[in-house]
Amino acid sequence: MSNFVAVIMAGGRGQRFWPLSTEARPKQFLDLGRDGRTLIQATYDRVLPLAGDPSRVMVATGERYVSLVREQLPDLPMNNLIIEPVGRDSAPAVALASLEVQKRFGSAITGFFSSDHRITDSNGFHHSLRNAIELAQETSGLVTVGIPPTKPSTGYGYIEQGSPVAGGFKVSRFEEKPNLERARHYLDSGSYLWNAGMFVWSSEVILAELDAHAPVLMKPLRQAFESGRVAEEFPRLPKISIDYAVMEHTERAYVVCGEFDWDDIGDWVALERLLERGHDGSNTVVGLHVGHEAYGNIVYTEGPDDVIVTLGVEDLVIVKRGNTVLLVRKDRVQELKKLLEDDRLAELVLD
Repeated sequence: MSNFVAVIMAGGRGQRFWPLSTEARPKQFLDLGRDGRTLIQATYDRVLPLAGDPSRVMVATGERYVSLVREQLPDLPMNNLIIEPVGRDSAPAVALASLEVQKRFGSAITGFFSSDHRITDSNGFHHSLRNAIELAQETSGLVTVGIPPTKPSTGYGYIEQGSPVAGGFKVSRFEEKPNLERARHYLDSGSYLWNAGMFVWSSEVILAELDAHAPVLMKPLRQAFESGRVAEEFPRLPKISIDYAVMEHTERAYVVCGEFDWDDIGDWVALERLLERGHDGSNTVVGLHVGHEAYGNIVYTEGPDDVIVTLGVEDLVIVKRGNTVLLVRKDRVQELKKLLEDDRLAELVLD
């Protein structure tokens, strides 16, 4: 599409997929679905038809991951990398990328896409994104793509649809991750969508909204960008998400319904949705596993000769990578980020 730029956000550390996802090689650079393409490669494949040319695809990532991006996306021009010296959450990354897009392409319609989502229906994805692009052009608005909920999930944020507009809805409000009772209400009401973290807007419009709602971020960043001192200033910027910085405050938020399959590959439990269960239909297995009276487990081994044997256990995640073994209940995988704050792990296990 003319004057469209796609920005892939690839700076995350993927801690809830540890020990497979590590600081040195986080999950966006892994082939978790075992289909021959890593998550970031699949994202690139998906957005390239919208951008039309690799020169109009940009990747925002950490300094540490530049070589991985170059290795996995060899067609991406080197100057299309937007390098974050340190991670400061999504708002500073969006702001820096938008300044670069405006400098390079003018007031282009820009799409922001996470590098770790799984979408297999490319036709539905492209149809929905074209709707979002048209809506952003017609309204000069900030358009997000919402996913119709299929279950009362407490792990996602929600978007309440307001009054209808051509191709979508005005956003009534954004809701944080709810408890189970509220999530059931959202599902039953039919007026809420999952917040998938995909955005489409003009670079000029998002920068104006950032200026209005996040001046503490934008004033020093604009000065640093103009003077070529982003590397020095970026670590001092506030750590804040684009939702908190802008989307929950703006009057220009719109949403289109994503008419495609979508999965936020957030933690190990996602493997149950990505992969078929083993031959006994009881466990999700990657690698060699022998189980007896074992049900609902996720078993993952990286080494070709590694074997996991289970007896009488249920609903566990069991992962072996190198000399590290993770054993955790499925309902507690969200706590892995806290576990990795233990200093003993930094001294004992692989990066």
